[in-house]
Amino acid sequence: MLVLVAAVWATIGFKIISALNPELPEVKQQDFIAKLDYKVNTAIDTFSIATQNRDPFLGALFKNEPKKTAIKKRRDVEWKNITYQGIIKSGKSKHQIFIVNIDDVQYLLKKGQIKDSVTLVYGNSRYVKVRYKNQSKRYKLKK
Repeated sequence: MLVLVAAVWATIGFKIISALNPELPEVKQQDFIAKLDYKVNTAIDTFSIATQNRDPFLGALFKNEPKKTAIKKRRDVEWKNITYQGIIKSGKSKHQIFIVNIDDVQYLLKKGQIKDSVTLVYGNSRYVKVRYKNQSKRYKLKK
């Protein structure tokens, strides 16, 4: 009986000692390779779904009624005082610069350029077309 008690206490002691001093596994450090040539796939997957407007019980097709849309009134925009003074062209290049007065300040603008929230959309020797607050307007050459 003494041998059995000593074996039980030895087992308990072994478990306590092994729990306090565990053997850690050996960790291998991995080498990471940096990839420098990243490529982003920007292809867009497009698809469309055709709807079947069929009554599941009767099998008849439904007709789509046109949606009624409310007509939006355009807000009247108070335009700045804009006048078209002329055009400057270089004989060698095709670049055109337009002389435009906006609120009595003279600007030299190219197509697509923005000054005082006024964008020059198009221009020729007779008129310019400008955009202000999402509305466009044409101004003739002031003589």
